[in-house]
Amino acid sequence: MKNLRELLVILSVFLSIVVLPLKGYALDNEVEQINLLTNDTKLKIEKFIEENMDKGKVPGLAVTLVKGDKTVYQKGFGYSDIDAKKPVTSKSLFEIGSNSKAVTALGIFNLEKSGQIKLEDEVTKYIPWLKVKYKGKEASITIEQLLHQTSGIPFKTIDKIPVSNEDNALEETVKTLINIELDSEPGRDFQYATINYDVLGLVIEKVTGKSYEGYIEENVLKPLGLHNTYLYKNEIVNEYIAKGYKLEFLKNDVYDAPVYRGNKPAGYIISSAEDMAKWLKIQLGTLNDLKFDKDIVGKSQEANRTVRPLSDGSFYASGWFIYPKNENQISHAGNNPNYSSFIVFNPKDKVGVAVLSNTNSQYVELIGQGINKILEEGTYNKNIIDLNKGADTIASVIICISILIVLSILFFTLKAILNKQRHLNTYGKKSLLKLVFSFLFMLGISYCIYLIPYILYRGVSWEFVFVWLPNSVEVALYFVFTSVWLVYIYLVFISFFKKENDKGIFLLSIKRY
Repeated sequence: MKNLRELLVILSVFLSIVVLPLKGYALDNEVEQINLLTNDTKLKIEKFIEENMDKGKVPGLAVTLVKGDKTVYQKGFGYSDIDAKKPVTSKSLFEIGSNSKAVTALGIFNLEKSGQIKLEDEVTKYIPWLKVKYKGKEASITIEQLLHQTSGIPFKTIDKIPVSNEDNALEETVKTLINIELDSEPGRDFQYATINYDVLGLVIEKVTGKSYEGYIEENVLKPLGLHNTYLYKNEIVNEYIAKGYKLEFLKNDVYDAPVYRGNKPAGYIISSAEDMAKWLKIQLGTLNDLKFDKDIVGKSQEANRTVRPLSDGSFYASGWFIYPKNENQISHAGNNPNYSSFIVFNPKDKVGVAVLSNTNSQYVELIGQGINKILEEGTYNKNIIDLNKGADTIASVIICISILIVLSILFFTLKAILNKQRHLNTYGKKSLLKLVFSFLFMLGISYCIYLIPYILYRGVSWEFVFVWLPNSVEVALYFVFTSVWLVYIYLVFISFFKKENDKGIFLLSIKRY
């Protein structure tokens, strides 16, 4: 029996050294509790992660699981730098996207506790120039409505957030809301708008006289013990930051996203798997020696039930979605152009999961939800259509078709010119008038293409789409415009330059004078 145990130990060591690196990378050995999961559960989780990373073309992933005050599992999968073959570790840093909102909310509740603000205060008390309208009349938004995403500020305001790394970026971001028309009366409906939390960030600055970053670092992150969570990229040692990627022609490509410093309170805090384990324990109330008020943390998790629940039965709290139908499970996803995250935890069972990635993919949330379901039920099967992967595939197909169209038109045009197959035919004023109308019609088609993101993506522009969706989408758009206009030009060409005894296709109904 003793020999058998020794053999099993040797085999375990061999597998951990040789086999596991082929698929994933165990995080630094500071996680002593990594074996608290059963081997069967661990294998199910890892198989599920690897399969969905492959499906979603996710380059790198860090996973953290906690139960009570224990970190029961941490592991890195894939790479933080594909070209350098650099694996993800517990110290790899990722933008956590909208999971930053819960941090900003703690800053607001901290100010409330100290008596510096009241949640029912109107925002104009601290930012007097922030005037907004509803149905043409001036409307008032409270701090609480910003926290609960019930301000009525439209989702499309994300499109107007300026690219900036200046010290005044936050104020300039909030200024884009001046005189904006609200979609609904403040306090009446839930409508997710990321800029709500940027306004809260500016409230923090106006009340404290400090920068948002300075206040959050000193009064939230340090007391929480989140020492590997950052608000400035220039504070980070380069070896720890995971490179961000976007899909481009069915593969991952490094993408340096524009800097939106003014959107930091809503989406640009940077953290690691190491700190996400602490963050989960803070949310579950199981972290020992916490130097931050636990009541404030609990308050941020209180669902706003003054509005109707969402279609999935959830309510919004302050940076969190609450699911009463699922034992008040709490979760939130975070997505930036080249990073994503997902956090889910169950206050009743004291179990939490956090997933960080260096690409924007819906598979990150799927993986987080799947791990949680495996822990609860042992299995999880769900298929999704990832927006970015789907957009990249469709864009690649469109580009291929457009190239064929362009090449075909060029071939037939050059052939006709070189072989002198066509000769100029003159038309009267009526035909020229129809040509003008056809040109205006083409301008209308071009304008409709221009409006596609406005119609399909709730009022945003192509510039927003180019930042958030795969690079292939921008290339596809240019190819579509090129091919559409080349087809038009070719039809005009064969209508005015006809073969003998041939009728022009484009101006078929026009009689020559």
